[in-house]
Amino acid sequence: MMPAKDLSISRTGTATERFSSGAPRTASSSTSVTSAPPQVPESDQLREALHHSRDFGRALLSTVSDLVFEIRRDGVVLVFHGPDENEFSITSDAVVGKRLMELLPTQIAQLATHYLEKALRTGEAQKFSCQYLVPGRLRYFEARLAVCSPGVALAVVRDVTDRETLEKEVAESSSRVQMRIGQDIHDGLGQHLTGITFLCRALEKNLAAKNIPEATEAGEISKLVIEALAQTRNLARGLFPVEVESTRLCQSLRELAHTAEQLFNVSCTVESDADLVINNKNASTHLFRLAQEAINNAVKHGRAQRVTIVLGTNGDKAVLRIIDDGVGFPTEGAKRSGLGLRIMTYRAQKVSGALEIQSGPHGGTVVTCTFNPKSDEN
Repeated sequence: MMPAKDLSISRTGTATERFSSGAPRTASSSTSVTSAPPQVPESDQLREALHHSRDFGRALLSTVSDLVFEIRRDGVVLVFHGPDENEFSITSDAVVGKRLMELLPTQIAQLATHYLEKALRTGEAQKFSCQYLVPGRLRYFEARLAVCSPGVALAVVRDVTDRETLEKEVAESSSRVQMRIGQDIHDGLGQHLTGITFLCRALEKNLAAKNIPEATEAGEISKLVIEALAQTRNLARGLFPVEVESTRLCQSLRELAHTAEQLFNVSCTVESDADLVINNKNASTHLFRLAQEAINNAVKHGRAQRVTIVLGTNGDKAVLRIIDDGVGFPTEGAKRSGLGLRIMTYRAQKVSGALEIQSGPHGGTVVTCTFNPKSDEN
């Protein structure tokens, strides 16, 4: 009969057999006992994550100086956040629960509703700019919208008045410099070349009267000077468009196209609606400068050989479109935010319009400015 035995666990986890004789003997065993870490309930983890997300959101909003709205598809403001000391004196009680049509002027409310619907429909972030008269001055605002939940968009509204003012100063400074250079070229270099032309012709006649063979060379020099004078006048005309009037924008664009052909050796044509009327000279000048910048970009950066300027109407809006066959416009990067593009955007805004730049269906670039032809903006 086998001796009685029991099985105990040592501190090291080794099983030890104890026989009735009392002599312990270690048994071969791989069994060990370990203590498991305490399990945190999943609900507690979710609760902790929710608290962290809430605290992070509050901290983030406390550092934001912009106006933040949650807006429902029907235009009702669900949530509002603004700096504690915002100069616009906007509070949650004043805006939450109200529609955009109640809070904003009709034109701005319609613009905001359009981009709200577009953001919710496409799922893509949207951006637009507008002007709003607050006590004391006219302010410029930029709004960005993105979907944050089904049927609801987050809108961040930023005061960009200082930036717009700076861009305006840059654009106007650029125009002044161009006009000054154009006038100096016309009145200075142009007059000198004109004088040289007369001298060359007189020299050619004198040499020919004396049967001196060099008369032919003098004639060639005279032709070269005349060509240089023509190029100088074209350059001055492009830099100093004194002919841009509200009723002659189409003609000014044709002259711009002719100048571009002479300067850049490209094909440049104009298609225009003869019935289109632009209300004021300032708007015409902005559109002329926008087209000029687009042509320069097409030739210098896009290496285009053919450029088409289209000026027409689309419903109650007017459209200025510059189409080229160049290498296309970069999809991202510094070139999309260059000074030339910012100035074109500024000019589009000054005629109550919007600028859009896309790749052409067969390559190249299409620059489109859709604007209000009756705008009195200047």
